[in-house]
Amino acid sequence: MSISELIGQFMQYLQKERALSSHTVRAYESDLESFADWLGKNLDCTTTDQLEKLSLAQIRSYWAHRRANGLSQQSMRRGQSSLRTLIKFARRRKIIEKNPVEGMDSPRRKRPLPKALSYDDVNMMMNVPPAETLQGKRDRAILELLYGSGLRISEVATILVNNLDLTNQFARVVGKGNKERIVPLTPTCCRAISTYLSCRQSPQSENTDRNFLFLNRFGKPITTRSIARMIDKYARELALMMNITPHQFRHSFATHLLNNGADIRAVQEMLGHESLSTTQIYTRISKDKLLNTYKNTHPRSGGKV
Repeated sequence: MSISELIGQFMQYLQKERALSSHTVRAYESDLESFADWLGKNLDCTTTDQLEKLSLAQIRSYWAHRRANGLSQQSMRRGQSSLRTLIKFARRRKIIEKNPVEGMDSPRRKRPLPKALSYDDVNMMMNVPPAETLQGKRDRAILELLYGSGLRISEVATILVNNLDLTNQFARVVGKGNKERIVPLTPTCCRAISTYLSCRQSPQSENTDRNFLFLNRFGKPITTRSIARMIDKYARELALMMNITPHQFRHSFATHLLNNGADIRAVQEMLGHESLSTTQIYTRISKDKLLNTYKNTHPRSGGKV
């Protein structure tokens, strides 16, 4: 089997069985096609039989080539992850037996701390959409979901009316990999959604998919790009000297919960993180807050008292 055929089978697996987003699949494909192209041009390696016979030194020479051409550490980690996953797939399907990437080193990852909004910034953003217009009511409900339940922007854009239980204050959300989870809704969020839905009942065009909660002015489901533009518009209206992204509301949700004593595993469940280590980044923010408090209050900390 050729390496290109293996990559093609792997792409189908990612799309149909893993149900990954088209953006993620394209990233995998780009990484692997680059690797396959280099193998063919530099090592005359084009088949899976040749692939499993590659030495670790030959694999490392590829990454050295990519780094010399300006590949960032983050992109290198992603590419190596793509390659490891491809090899696992090939071994599970009995296409190859040997693991040629075993022992492949990855650059250490520096995880930047996500920037959380302050309580005051959150409150100002929540109150800026006009309460008297349909669009303003919709936007208030979107912001409440982003911050009040920590949803991803894609989850907000695709949430369905039928998945809401406003009486019991929870929603069923479809996240990454089509995985479902239950998230709590704040009373304020439930009121905002109810207000928006009561006004949304006016006649819309026949092609409206009314089961989607958030619709644009044409009666179509709102897009993630529209949500991002909406947040940027309100941030500029407030003259906030920062670039506020939809994901910052999710960061703020997790950070504020942990800073106020929430259990990290409960936060993990609400965020829909598979790994606890992904959630633990927010505990670093909490520790920073404790350290700042210590420096500013303890007489021997060297800070101001």
